[in-house]
Amino acid sequence: MQLGLSFFQDEEQAADAVQEALLRLWLLRERVNDTSHAKALLVKMTKNVCVSEWRHQQRQGLLTVERLGFVLAEEAQPMSEDDNGRLLQQAIATLAPMEQRLFRMRHELGMDVTQIAAATGLLPRSVSAVVSKARHKIVEQLKKGGVL
Repeated sequence: MQLGLSFFQDEEQAADAVQEALLRLWLLRERVNDTSHAKALLVKMTKNVCVSEWRHQQRQGLLTVERLGFVLAEEAQPMSEDDNGRLLQQAIATLAPMEQRLFRMRHELGMDVTQIAAATGLLPRSVSAVVSKARHKIVEQLKKGGVL
């Protein structure tokens, strides 16, 4: 669920991705022997389902800012990884210090909302709201820059 939520910021869509991945894993159950391999395979399958759905939404024009999550469109413009990274860092630099800190904790350090709340002393819903607002600002900056 955490992986799905990081892609879509939508519980229903995240649950759909997990269910699809679980179904795929179930179909392969006879070939998966140990639990650790099954867990790793489930994570990989969930990520693949999320990426496929994200690309489908992008092609269909269904992707909204709220559902974007932290995904930089590779197909949006023919730019190198360095250019994308530079533009993303510039967009992050425009955020308020608190927004930058929480955004980096969430997306660069991979911390979940509960971990960030514990580390900062903020309420989890406040962390979520600040990260969401920061993500929205970054998307707007990337749109202005022609990346998205």
